[in-house]
Amino acid sequence: MSRKWQILVGVGIVAALLISLIPGCAPAPEEEAKPTYHWRFATIMPEGADCNLSSLRFAEAVLEASDGRIVVDCYPGSVLGDWQTIFEENMRGTIEFSLNCLSTVYDPRIGVTYTPYLVTTWEEVKVLYAPGGFVYDKLDELLGGIGIKLLSVWPSDFMGVGTGERPPSPKDPDVAKNMKIRVWADPAPEAIMERFGYLPTVLPWSDVYSAFQMGVIDGVCTNLVSMWSYQRDLTNYWIYDHSLFEGWYYLMSLDLWNSLSSEDQMIVENAALEEQRLRIEAAEAAELANLQKFRDQGTEVILFTPEELAELREMAIEDIWPKLYAKIGKKIMDEAAAAVEALK
Repeated sequence: MSRKWQILVGVGIVAALLISLIPGCAPAPEEEAKPTYHWRFATIMPEGADCNLSSLRFAEAVLEASDGRIVVDCYPGSVLGDWQTIFEENMRGTIEFSLNCLSTVYDPRIGVTYTPYLVTTWEEVKVLYAPGGFVYDKLDELLGGIGIKLLSVWPSDFMGVGTGERPPSPKDPDVAKNMKIRVWADPAPEAIMERFGYLPTVLPWSDVYSAFQMGVIDGVCTNLVSMWSYQRDLTNYWIYDHSLFEGWYYLMSLDLWNSLSSEDQMIVENAALEEQRLRIEAAEAAELANLQKFRDQGTEVILFTPEELAELREMAIEDIWPKLYAKIGKKIMDEAAAAVEALK
């Protein structure tokens, strides 16, 4: 009997092995549970602002694509801190995401994004600020060096100059204006205003309105076209010179990014890039609508033709860009010049 049982057991083992080789008959291994996350997303603009609405869409897209595993809570209106604080918290990883402007405190070369006349049209923005474009790739590299992952660019607006009195020959950079114009503490806007014949005056943004109202300054550089209502009772002339471009950026803690699976990296990056696509599609129409709002409130809008902007760009490359070498470096500025040349 023992011999018989040995044979039967042997046959059973062989049969089990053969069955396991048949597709669909092998026992399924236990699937490893995917991690879940609960993150914070900070913006400085108030609830209902375009960038706040963008963050909400991003959070919804991430939640859906992750089947509910990744929850992102959005905090508008600087409730988690001002833009500089949020930027630093992204570096530390204590705030996971933001839609924010960029600080040059930790790497001045990040200021390449504020190179005068680097872009002058929305078509150029689409090229240089998209993945693979000069600005996007350079910022991704530089931000990575300080602990931040760039997910996408949210194109905001071109800048202009708002004044109370009409400047003499406002479109001619060779005519002295002798008007004090607010700039932030950076060589780029200071150099632009000097080249246009203005007297650049450094002021923090919080002091701008009262200084304008009291006549301490005669106008404001770095105004965005979307801010048509901010100084509506003071801005009688809007010189839309396109001298600087303001991009906002989907930013993420680099340590957090590196800790994610490739699947989860793709989820958050795709959601951010979709917001970039949606914004660039809507930006030009928003610009025209905001210019009309300037006119509706009684502000005279002074526009520049594409040919005039091209001439101003050549002037900037020759006269202003060399002044940025000390901060940004000649190598990066030469790369910027090559990128502009490739646009032609």
